[in-house]
Amino acid sequence: MDALGIDLWKLVAQIAAFVVFVVLLWKFGSKPILKTLDERQARVQEGLEAAQKMQDQLQATAAKNDEVLAEARREAQVILAQAREQGDASIARAREEAAKQSDEYMARAQASLRAETEQARQQLRAEVADLAVLAAGQIVRKELDPAAQAELIEATLSEAASGAKNA
Repeated sequence: MDALGIDLWKLVAQIAAFVVFVVLLWKFGSKPILKTLDERQARVQEGLEAAQKMQDQLQATAAKNDEVLAEARREAQVILAQAREQGDASIARAREEAAKQSDEYMARAQASLRAETEQARQQLRAEVADLAVLAAGQIVRKELDPAAQAELIEATLSEAASGAKNA
């Protein structure tokens, strides 16, 4: 091996030193290195688990948001339906009130018409009475005979009766 420039004793000493180094490294260095690697692996695993938890929480939050949004939409539909019902009820009440007022106005108008009609009849009766008094006065003045008086009274009464029927 001398031709290659290798000294056998040095090679054996280097191999022995390397074996001692590997044994010492294995005995004293592997435990802290493995411990550090295990700790790092545990931290990575915890990080992955935390990320998974966060992902699950995010999905749960998204599901809750969807539920809340759906509930809000349902409530909005209920509120709209109630508003429509209240609007329809208000319109119905307004129509009923308008119908009542219309009926009241109509009843007042009819009562007023009846009162005016009755007043016209009363005036007509008064005028008929005045005519009868006037006719009686004329009869007395002219001193008519009984046949003419009867004829005049009949004519006056028939006029008064026809006037009352027309009213």
